Amino acid sequence: MHKIMLVTFILTVYGSIQSQSKSKKIDLRNYQDSLSYIIGRDVGAQLKELETTVAISPFSLGVEQALEGTPSLIDSVRADSIRRKFSMEVQEKLSRKQAQLAEENLKKSESFLAANKKKPNVKTTPSGLQYVIINKGKGDRPSQTDSVRVDYKGMLLDSTVFDSTMAGNPVSLDLGRVIPGLSEGIQLMNVGSKYRFFLPPDLAYGPSGAPPAIPPNAVLIFDITLHEIIGKEMKSRF
Repeated sequence: MHKIMLVTFILTVYGSIQSQSKSKKIDLRNYQDSLSYIIGRDVGAQLKELETTVAISPFSLGVEQALEGTPSLIDSVRADSIRRKFSMEVQEKLSRKQAQLAEENLKKSESFLAANKKKPNVKTTPSGLQYVIINKGKGDRPSQTDSVRVDYKGMLLDSTVFDSTMAGNPVSLDLGRVIPGLSEGIQLMNVGSKYRFFLPPDLAYGPSGAPPAIPPNAVLIFDITLHEIIGKEMKSRF
């Protein structure tokens, strides 16, 4: 809702800026000019994302009247109704885009996993979790009720790193509170091991994703080093 309110406000500002830019070239001579330009750029990106068409003149008039304290041409009841309609339109549009992206990503994820499981060094569990043993440790294995200390790097299929521990600064994870693919995978490891895991969407964040870093129906790749089993009830990062 806050995003929609912000977009509505920015659209109004954009109308004022846009009407000026059509009449003459704007020179960015000071901070206020630069700020106005940046707002315009940001609004342009928002409009493109939402595929929203605006009528510049009414927006410019609305800005002018608001600054002058002139009574609105639209009463508050009707204005609220229009805002609600706009909010619903934006939400529906975003939902359609999310569903389309989720469908496209699911196909990409399924294609990748189908090819990846054929590689000789890739193992696949009954749940669909895929993994590669990089280094096999000799310590104990944790259970789902344990907490562990690990180093990790999380990546998308395009190698984008969405999260990582700093070298020499491992984190504690409660295996009962992390996403299913991580919980299952780490339980396969002996202390001292390093594995690479390929999490199918249904063992990660599924069709909802984890915006903004993780898109819907994304395969997640984790490189994990298991340092120790430390106990129970530790806070999870995933």
